[in-house]
Amino acid sequence: MKDFVIPKYIYATKNTRAINFIIDIIIIKLLTSVVLIIIDNIKQEYSLMSWYDSLDVYELYLFSSATMFVYYFLTENFLSRSLSKFITNTIVIKDDGTKPNTIDILARSVLRIIPFEYFTFLRGRKPGMHDEYSNTFVVQKNKFKKSIKEFNEMLN
Repeated sequence: MKDFVIPKYIYATKNTRAINFIIDIIIIKLLTSVVLIIIDNIKQEYSLMSWYDSLDVYELYLFSSATMFVYYFLTENFLSRSLSKFITNTIVIKDDGTKPNTIDILARSVLRIIPFEYFTFLRGRKPGMHDEYSNTFVVQKNKFKKSIKEFNEMLN
C-alpha cells in the first residue's frame, strides 16, 4: 500500500509475542509427537519414537529446528500467521501493510532457527531479528484492519 505507515500502537506487545512463542512451541511439540505416533502405528517395523528418544543434544536441535522451520513456513505462508496468532488475534504483515510473500516468510522461518534468536526481542523497542531482516511486523489484527480502513478513507 503506497505511503501506508504502520502505527506503533497496533504492534503486538512483547508479552503477546512471548505468549505466541510459548504456544507455538507447545503446538510444535504436540504435532511432532502425534505425527511420530501415527507413523509408528502405520509402520510398525521401526519405532520413530525410539529413534526420537535416542537423539543426542545436537541431533535433537537439528530435528527441532527442522520441525520449527516447517511449522512456521507452512502456517505463516498459507494462513499469514502461526496457530498461536489465531489465539492472540495477531497477524504478520510487511512494513507497507501488505501480506508477506513466500520469500518474506522463508526469511522469517530461516532466521528463527538461529540459536537464541528469540532473545533478540529483548533489545528494547527494536523488533526481533526474524522481523527486522524480513521487513515484517506482527500486529494486532483488529487494530490493523481499523487502521487500514481509516487510511483508505483518508485517500478517498
